[in-house]
Amino acid sequence: MVNLKKYRLALILLAAFILIPLTIGNTTDVHNVIIYILIYAMVGEAWNLITGFTGQTSFGHAAYFGIGAYTSTIMLQYYHITPWIGMLVGGLIAAALAFVINFQMFKLKGHYFAIATLCVAEILKTIFSKWKWVGAGDGIALTPIVALIPDAPKSAWGKIAWLSLDVRNRLPFLFTTLAMFVIVFIVCAALENSKIGFYWKAIRESHEVAESIGINPRNYKLLAMCISAFIAAIGGTFFAQFFKYIDAITVFPMSVSMIFVLVTVLGGLGNIYGPIIGAVIYYSLDLIMRRLTGSSGSGLDQVVFGALIVLITCTEPLGIMGIVEKVKARLLKKKEGGKENG
Repeated sequence: MVNLKKYRLALILLAAFILIPLTIGNTTDVHNVIIYILIYAMVGEAWNLITGFTGQTSFGHAAYFGIGAYTSTIMLQYYHITPWIGMLVGGLIAAALAFVINFQMFKLKGHYFAIATLCVAEILKTIFSKWKWVGAGDGIALTPIVALIPDAPKSAWGKIAWLSLDVRNRLPFLFTTLAMFVIVFIVCAALENSKIGFYWKAIRESHEVAESIGINPRNYKLLAMCISAFIAAIGGTFFAQFFKYIDAITVFPMSVSMIFVLVTVLGGLGNIYGPIIGAVIYYSLDLIMRRLTGSSGSGLDQVVFGALIVLITCTEPLGIMGIVEKVKARLLKKKEGGKENG
């Protein structure tokens, strides 16, 4: 039986993401912020699998994010295939690419591996910015699926299947993104508590110890990277459908990879709540600063967020969730001490 107490925070966050869009009315910027939070938290969960659980730092997850965005977009625009299928195909291509690239790259350790992953994303950015079939420097603008496929199913379930990835219907798109994030969160939570998750954490703590108990570090890191790439590609598909335009500069740059890194580090590295907590803070700051400055204070949110990351990580390397866990442990210790004295 699932221990609901353990996932109390997850239930609170889920309730907030459902109720806030329903109670604030048709406020587009708030809806946009929530969608961005969910997309980047989704890919943050993916990045957390390979870095937080396995201890292998990647600075190039924009590569898999971009592959997902481009695959689903090309399949929709050129072949009129629903993004639901494009999302899965993009995930499989990203996972296959992750396997091929990292099969040898996992021989690298520490910052050498991190730099290599960054180079992979930059190489893909250069290729896609010059590749005319995918729009080269002009990118690709998406046409809504209902315009491309006018004979889409007319039933209620058919409309949900076709229209929920149409950003013109903002609220259905938001809840579809939320549903996908919930699936990703459940998968990551299940992996964390599985035998594979324990193997990943053993590898993170010490390759030598892991090998001594019969764990093959490279095989399990490859598995983590492939799953991570698949999830990142799903996030890329949702980003493309939401933004309605992609080019290499939008989905492959280092700045995109860094958002995945920063939101996870701030929220809590190696904790499944880390990416969503970090993403909420990051995009809430963006919304608040825009509201306070009337969009004139561009970059001020980045300054505040950067200062917050420095402050939090200097205080607790495991981020906000690390601080929360320490506070909970102290309160529990204090409570137990009070019982003994009583």
